[in-house]
Amino acid sequence: MKVNLISLGCPKNLVDSEVILGKLGEVGYTLTFSAEDADIVIINTCSFIDKARRESYQVISRIISQKKSSQKLIVCGCLPQLEGRKLFFKFPQIDVLLGSADFYRIDKVISEPGKGRSHLFAVNEPSFIYNSSFPRFLSTPPSYAYLKIAEGCSNRCSYCLIPQLRGKYRSREPQDVVKEARILVDWGVKELILIAQDTTFYGWDLDKKSSLIYLLEQLEKIDKLEWIRLLYTHPSHFTSSLTRVMANSEKICPYIDLPLQHTDNKILAKMKRPEFQVAEKLIDKLRNNIPGLTLRTTLMVGFPGEGEEHFNKLLKDVERLKFEWLGVFTYSPQKDTPAYGLAPEVPANIKEKRYQELMQLQQPITHKFNEKRVGSICSMLVDKKNEGHTQFQTPEIDGKVFFAREHKPGQYFRERISLVKNCYDLLVE
Repeated sequence: MKVNLISLGCPKNLVDSEVILGKLGEVGYTLTFSAEDADIVIINTCSFIDKARRESYQVISRIISQKKSSQKLIVCGCLPQLEGRKLFFKFPQIDVLLGSADFYRIDKVISEPGKGRSHLFAVNEPSFIYNSSFPRFLSTPPSYAYLKIAEGCSNRCSYCLIPQLRGKYRSREPQDVVKEARILVDWGVKELILIAQDTTFYGWDLDKKSSLIYLLEQLEKIDKLEWIRLLYTHPSHFTSSLTRVMANSEKICPYIDLPLQHTDNKILAKMKRPEFQVAEKLIDKLRNNIPGLTLRTTLMVGFPGEGEEHFNKLLKDVERLKFEWLGVFTYSPQKDTPAYGLAPEVPANIKEKRYQELMQLQQPITHKFNEKRVGSICSMLVDKKNEGHTQFQTPEIDGKVFFAREHKPGQYFRERISLVKNCYDLLVE
């Protein structure tokens, strides 16, 4: 039987999708890239914010409009975890609902609707996390793969649904992560991108606060692995030991993804995030100790109570700190979070105006950072025959390097940067 899978949302969700495909492939299903040709269509959804839910609804509606009576539609991930059986009332054409941590059962439940049951509901309290014994079907280019080291979150930021959608934080055992890493590198992967809701909290739930250091040290020993990259770090959990390890490493990219959300302490307190001074001191320490460091952050505008004075402080801090990469999203209230119903609300047009203003401020900063790279020789990985990325670019998140000549995907080499193609992208002639 043929299976078509549509994966929505973040890289963490993508890993779940790859495990789903690996598991189904192991028991004899065939992957097809056409929903029309599939016997089973699987949609792995995201529901972190309103925009993500709207996208999930749109994709479900599109697939249903084309669905044949003989086809099965399975919806899994965060949307069923959030809405439960309500999705059957919204979309009665759905055959199976699986929760965010129930996808591992997909090979067992996939045939159940054919046994006289109109709907199959398997949404439980999120507690599962996959391990290295689960097969994966890699959907990323041969140059890199995501390595999920933990699931869930225990930080309890006031605006965030993740603890409800994904459960409490739970780390994988370091030895198991290393085992999967070796498998991925044996397949030809050159870069491993470590992901979790908070990678710097890894091991703390196991009473082993040094687990991340141990994990990184073991990963560095893997032959033919060129780069290790850390995403989704947290300013309160970034230790001095981790800074030293990164500074002395030959394989860990001098690149840190450090989402701050805001820089005004009044707004941060409402968000239940650490004070800005914690992040500011950390940024100084990181830049002073890690040679050639590239910093990326993510910020939120329009949180309830954000006035002009709070936003102006954010603008000044962004201009002063000069992050090489920066992403912005507008706050959307999420029911059942502590921030839901907080006042005063920021009007939608003001949120959008602040989003645009912050992005316009950041663009010349990023452009100047890229201009400094012109003429320098950099290590790079080929993702597609005409494009790739460097150590200071996370694939599919930051800019790209475009090649004038074709290269083999997965190739690793050093080359001179010729020019800045646009604000975000570079060119190698």
